[in-house]
Amino acid sequence: MTLKICSRGAFRALQECDNSAVKGRIKWENNWVTFMDNMLQMAILQADSRLLYVPTFISKLAVNAKGHMDWIGANYNEDEFPSLPVTNNYMTGVISCGGIHIKGLIASSINRRKILADPVLESYRFVPNFTTLDAHQSVRVNMQLILENTLSYKVNAVELIDEFTKDAVPLLTIIHSVLGDQPLIQPFLKILSQTPLDIDIEVEDKKLNSVSNCLLVVASSILERPEVTKEALAALSENGFIISRESPDYNVPTDDHPKLTIISAHRTPTETLLLLQKKTEHKPQTFIKISSSDEFSWVATVKEAIKNKVNDDIVLYSENEPDSGLVGLVNCLRREPNGKNIKCVFVLDEIKQINLKTFSETQLKKNMAVNVYKNGQWGTYRHLLLNGINVVEREHCFVNSLVRGDLSSLTWLEGPLNYNTALSSEQELVHIYYTALNFRDVMTALGKVTVDVVTTDRRQQECVQGFEFSGRDIRGNRVMGMITNMALATMAAVDRYLLLKIPDSWTMADGATAMTLYGTLAYGLIIRGQLKRGESILIHSGTGGIGQAAIRLALYYGCTVFTTVGTQEKREFIRKTYPEIEDSHIGNSRDLSFEHMVHKGTNGRGVDMVVNSLADDKLLASVRCLARGGRFIEIGKFDMALNTYINLQLLQRSASFHGVMLDQLFAERPFIKKKIMDLLVEGIENGAIKPLNKTIFKVDEVEQAFRYMASGKHTGKVLVQVRTPEEEIIAAPIPQKFSCMPRYLCDPAKTYIICGGLGGFGLELADWLVLRGAKNLILTSRKGITTGYQNLRIRIWTSYGTIVKISKADICTEDGCKQLLEEASELGPVDSIFNLAVVLADAIFENQTPETFQTSFAPKANATRYLDDLTRTMCPDLRHFVVFSSVSCGRGNAGQTNYGMANSVMERLCEKRREDGYPALAIEWGAVGEVGLVAEMQEEHIEMEIGGTLQQRISNCLQVLDTLLAQKEAAIVSSMVVAEKRGGDAAADNIVDSVINILGLTDKKTISLHSTLPELGMDSMTGVEIKQTLEREYEIFLTPKDMRTITLARLKEMHEEQSGANQADKNTENRFGFEMLFTTIGDVTENNLPYMRLKSKVEETSSAPKVLIFPGIEGVASYYEFLSSQLDAHVICLQYSSESKEETIADMANAVIPVIEEHVTKDDPINIIAYSYGTLVALEAVSILESRGYKCSVICIEGSPKLMKGMLDALNMESTEVLETALACRLLSFYLPLEAVSTHQESIFKCASWDERVELGIEIVKQNINVDQNHQRKVANRIYRRVQALKMYTPAYAPLESDVKLYKAKYQVTDNIEEDYCLSQLFKKPVEFEVFEGNHATVLDNEELANTVAQNIK
Repeated sequence: MTLKICSRGAFRALQECDNSAVKGRIKWENNWVTFMDNMLQMAILQADSRLLYVPTFISKLAVNAKGHMDWIGANYNEDEFPSLPVTNNYMTGVISCGGIHIKGLIASSINRRKILADPVLESYRFVPNFTTLDAHQSVRVNMQLILENTLSYKVNAVELIDEFTKDAVPLLTIIHSVLGDQPLIQPFLKILSQTPLDIDIEVEDKKLNSVSNCLLVVASSILERPEVTKEALAALSENGFIISRESPDYNVPTDDHPKLTIISAHRTPTETLLLLQKKTEHKPQTFIKISSSDEFSWVATVKEAIKNKVNDDIVLYSENEPDSGLVGLVNCLRREPNGKNIKCVFVLDEIKQINLKTFSETQLKKNMAVNVYKNGQWGTYRHLLLNGINVVEREHCFVNSLVRGDLSSLTWLEGPLNYNTALSSEQELVHIYYTALNFRDVMTALGKVTVDVVTTDRRQQECVQGFEFSGRDIRGNRVMGMITNMALATMAAVDRYLLLKIPDSWTMADGATAMTLYGTLAYGLIIRGQLKRGESILIHSGTGGIGQAAIRLALYYGCTVFTTVGTQEKREFIRKTYPEIEDSHIGNSRDLSFEHMVHKGTNGRGVDMVVNSLADDKLLASVRCLARGGRFIEIGKFDMALNTYINLQLLQRSASFHGVMLDQLFAERPFIKKKIMDLLVEGIENGAIKPLNKTIFKVDEVEQAFRYMASGKHTGKVLVQVRTPEEEIIAAPIPQKFSCMPRYLCDPAKTYIICGGLGGFGLELADWLVLRGAKNLILTSRKGITTGYQNLRIRIWTSYGTIVKISKADICTEDGCKQLLEEASELGPVDSIFNLAVVLADAIFENQTPETFQTSFAPKANATRYLDDLTRTMCPDLRHFVVFSSVSCGRGNAGQTNYGMANSVMERLCEKRREDGYPALAIEWGAVGEVGLVAEMQEEHIEMEIGGTLQQRISNCLQVLDTLLAQKEAAIVSSMVVAEKRGGDAAADNIVDSVINILGLTDKKTISLHSTLPELGMDSMTGVEIKQTLEREYEIFLTPKDMRTITLARLKEMHEEQSGANQADKNTENRFGFEMLFTTIGDVTENNLPYMRLKSKVEETSSAPKVLIFPGIEGVASYYEFLSSQLDAHVICLQYSSESKEETIADMANAVIPVIEEHVTKDDPINIIAYSYGTLVALEAVSILESRGYKCSVICIEGSPKLMKGMLDALNMESTEVLETALACRLLSFYLPLEAVSTHQESIFKCASWDERVELGIEIVKQNINVDQNHQRKVANRIYRRVQALKMYTPAYAPLESDVKLYKAKYQVTDNIEEDYCLSQLFKKPVEFEVFEGNHATVLDNEELANTVAQNIK
């Protein structure tokens, strides 16, 4: 069967391949690079792996370009982009297509990028409105009640802290944390307090009557303080809420306040929290009964009521139907247009002869959207954070890192073995007492060596820590041995051929020090290296485990030993422990000096053998230490994994290279293993093999053990003691339990059912179960196997020894469910059932029908009902009954009323099963990435945000399954990834943080905001991610050119502009300073040019109008490239040279007149564009040009003499020292982060003159980066002179004759100035002006402005 591959993009042009990846078809798009990249992917597809691989080596690449094109033309000329056949011969290692042949591909796995977003794990359960909770739970429940009833996404909340609050922690701090877990919610929080508070929430010394339009007000003892109650009511919005903090023994009143309704009351250990709602006028009510078990005849009734009863509260109710899906239906319906007046009354308790209107009358007066009656109380279903998983006691547990690369995540996890586990005849059950750590364990735990370097068997890749141990077998013998992985455990199933009895003279800890080291050396030095007596040998890292063992073995053979160590302490250890080694033969392993030591000690001959455990350049130096005919024994897994290059010319003197990886021994034939063991026994008996010195850590000190070994401070072996050894040589092991984290494990004798098992999530779940030990799988599917990928997965599982059966039983019927359970029982007792089946029929409720509800209900609600009923009798050993629900049910989603209701039915069934003592769990998943419904609907493989949530990676979904299946507190749980939210009280520089995080930069203080993205390390891959993030999160759209030139400072400005009206004041207030006056200082090579020609829409040789640009105070052209690029004209930007010494604005104008007259004539009008400070120079120049007979047309952008003087006055620089300090700090900010600049502000201020400030600034910059100091000095003085010229400037020319237009920024930098910036006082003709988005510094990037300028060029 063929794998059909949905490919998009040139690097994803693989169209199809068979499920052995031998034959395939790749789209030819006339791109050789991408086509060959797709050919390489064929080879990677042959690996049974979920790791991320990249090609790292190709032995031969042959391309016959002409032959290839002729072949395409002869056979595939009908299609513009044909799909070409590709063959991948795994026997020869050749991938071929037409004239392209690739041989000897080596692909190496790399670590995937760590996903920073953690899912929010919650339970979903009934919470009475009047109950006992802790403070965090109470706040979580109350905030969900507020959001459910208002359907608001913005939470404007204030808390009054006064004498009644006493010492209580502000509740807004908890509210802020709670709202962070809620999708889409934007909090705007403020505390009103006369006392300063050290918290991350805005605090103001104001009264409650100073705020308004609040969704929530928090205060203490409100009902006892009429004046505060009055102020709180005035501060609330129409449907606002109050949380009143009362004493723990507060007597909750039974009667409502005249203007407030008590919604809930929660007693916490320290206080009582009352949720009160502002009363509103009650509406007429229309009651409609909803049933989940009829023919959905009520659908039409509800639609009619929504359409015609727009002024009524439409109350949907259910009674005496405990598995009703009413809650899920209402949650979704309220998210739709015209759904806000939908309310719910759900009576879960069985009450005979109930008059629901009368029964619920009092509760409905509270005007709550959802009202559930259960266990004799009114309440609602709420999401509460899932409690941490309790540890369990198990016989078998093992250590693994939960996060690859994070040693702090090393944890003891539950394993599958026990005292009575049945094993094969070649295996032995060993109770482990000590486990030795090896370099491999540290490298894999740190993520520096990927798991496939240790083993390519996916069943063993989850945990690769530990492969050397000592312990007792089931007969009580003390044994030492090796296994491929999972030796850092309490017990292990080991290969009998790799076990040895521990000598009676050795301790149990001694036994854990010898096997790997001496086994490796026996295999490498004696069998592979043919070590002979009297030879010379270089042994690196002599104090390590391999080093010491090699020294002992070499000395036993009478060899001359050279060794290296890393510290003086280790050198002393070698001297003391091995006095046979000459002091001149002990070298340094941290540099290349050992090469000189070896050649000196051997009179230039070199050594006969090198035992290497060093990497990179030290590996090559080690090769150069070999004598003619020498043997190089490479034991370093790091370089073996990296395929490190060694120059073959270094081996030209008949030297040989031997790569020794003991891991290969585990797959060898028994007689080879026995030969190694015999060598070890011989060495022990002859005294050549002795235990190594060791450092022992306790069972709860695993992280410390790994960190100690990673530090390189150890000598000998590092051991973890798992059990306390007995004194007796032979002692039967006693079953013992250890504390560990629970982990889902499958019983190989039992059967596992997945309904919908051939879907995207179903296949991944099945794979997870197989890796956890399942040997009998039943997958249901209406259509059976329909894709090559499904067939591939099944073939792989079968190769693992798992029986996989595809059942087409119709689970939508009771007979079909019975058939399914009977088929499963034939393979073994049913242990777990997972219902993932789903059929979507999404539509807004107006377009829903009874048939669409039946479609959604069939595989979910109906199938779960039947399975619930049947498994109670047919599956007595059932351990898990799991249904996959959706956050659409628990939180609501427009267009999914039928889906939400069907899921809600499943959740009620799970609750009932739990109450009846049967296993049950419903999991509300958010959007799932990579596989499943959402992934199939994506047009591109990019991270999507759906309803404020991100797709949860399928690997993470399976990871949290361990937690969800192990917890016992809830029948319904939820998992979703909340998207990072912006706005609210978030910092304005979030956009900067986002970009920095993508670039992998950690120290924000060392990053200049004026650095471009490429300067910060942006490459093509991170560039794509940054572009997508800016568009998705901040609605900022950049061209590829913009991406290459934009700075962090500019991104921050754009983000502030996007924030809208609420940010307008912040734009002008926070941005105005010298940073608004100039945003660049120019390039050292271009600043001295009198003008620059800028690229525009016209060719240089074409006929077009000319435009002269007068730049701002910086006086350089680079800032105007975008504007120029939009003009149909020849653009010349004048530059105020840093070499010029003009002291006044008039002097600057006179200096540019000769340049202007070089490029213009009196026959045509001169088009002048002047920006900011440049307007002053331009108008002085126009006055001169008009006096000489020239005609001008002037466009002023954010500039006039009056405006510039106003900007300078607005700086409020009360003294020359303050002005000069501010200017110097602004110049420094082009070279250093703002945080670094601020640390020098005081010292700059204390300087006696401007020149001293300039020299100090140059010295500060010099300490951080290397720049042209002379250029810095010129730039500083140039800007300073122009600021001084502005201070003294008053225009003295007569009113100008030229045409004039003014283009202004929306966000003003100064108030109290006329609309035309007083330009009408300087021109005879009227001033036309327009306003554009942006502020003084950013308006130049406005495309609309550029287009308007272009239209006015004459």
